[in-house]
Amino acid sequence: MTRKEAVAVPYGALIRQIREAKHIRLADIADEQLSVALLSRFERGEADMTVTKFLHLLHRLHVTPDEFVHRAGKTDEPVRGPVGFFGHFNDFYLQPDTADTPASLQAALAQAQHLATETQTDYQREPSRWHLINWRGAQVHENVLRRYLALPTVPVDLHPVQDYLLNLDMWTAVDFQIYAYFLSHLDDEANRLIWHAAVKNTAMTQLTSDSAHIILAVGEAQFQSFIVHGRTNDAGDVLKTLAEMVRQQPLMPHQIHQLFNEGWYAYVTRPAGKSAAVQSMDQAISILTILHHPFEAKYYQQLKNKITHADPRPIIPDIWL
Repeated sequence: MTRKEAVAVPYGALIRQIREAKHIRLADIADEQLSVALLSRFERGEADMTVTKFLHLLHRLHVTPDEFVHRAGKTDEPVRGPVGFFGHFNDFYLQPDTADTPASLQAALAQAQHLATETQTDYQREPSRWHLINWRGAQVHENVLRRYLALPTVPVDLHPVQDYLLNLDMWTAVDFQIYAYFLSHLDDEANRLIWHAAVKNTAMTQLTSDSAHIILAVGEAQFQSFIVHGRTNDAGDVLKTLAEMVRQQPLMPHQIHQLFNEGWYAYVTRPAGKSAAVQSMDQAISILTILHHPFEAKYYQQLKNKITHADPRPIIPDIWL
C-alpha cells in the first residue's frame, strides 16, 4: 500500500471503537490535516482517507500501524509508518552505563532538562492529555537523574497519569509503555488498580508480539514491586496472571522469566522449600546462558544473589524492555 492510495472505509468502525475506548473526542484529534467532518465521515464509512492522513490519525490515537492491522484481522497487510508513536518515552530510560560516571550523569541531566522544557512547551502549545503525560514523564526523568547526583527534586503530580490508565477500556502498546515507565513512581495501591484494569481490558490473543512483550515485562516489574514491598498476596495474584498470559503468548524469554519468578515467590513464601526454589532460579539463569542472553543471565544472577542475601544490597524493582 503506497502513501497515495486510500485507506478503505471499513476501517472507520475500528477507529471509532479505539477512539471511544480511549475516551478521546473527535475534536481532540482534529488538526490541520484531519478535520472533524472528515473524521466523522470516515468513522461512518462515508469517506476514504489517504494513507498519509491515516498514519497521522493513528499517531493521534497512539496506536501503531502494525497494532491496528492486527486488530483489524489483516495481519498479511502490514502498514508501516514513521516512528514516533511512543512520544518521548523511549528517551526517558537510562542506559546501563550512564550512572557509572558523574560526567555521564551531568550530560544526561542536561538532556533531561531540555526534554522537560520541550515537553512543557508542547503542552502549552497544545494542552492535550498526551502532551501532559509526556511532560510528566520528562519531569520524573529529570528527578531520577537529580537523585543520582544528590540534587533537590521537584514534586510531580502523577494523578493525570493514574486517571488516564484507570479509565482506558482498551489498552495499546503506547499505554503499556506509559504504565511501564511510571510504575516505579506510583504507590502500590494505585499500581494494583492499574494492573487489574490493564488485565481486564486486554485480550492477549489480540496483541502483537511487541505489545505482548511490553505487558509481560510490565507484569514482571509489578510482581517485583509487590514482593519487594512485602505484598506477597498481590505478588502471587500477578504471578498467576502472568502464567496464563505466557500460556496464551508463549514468548521464550518470558517463559524463562516466569520460571525464575516462580522460584523467587516460592523462596519468599515457602521457607521449607527454599532449596527447590533456588534450583528454579538457577535453572532459569542456566537457560538464559545456554541461549546466549548474557546480559539477562547476569541481571538475574545478580537478582538471585540479592534474594538469597548472598548480596546484602537491597532489591530495586526494575523493568526489562
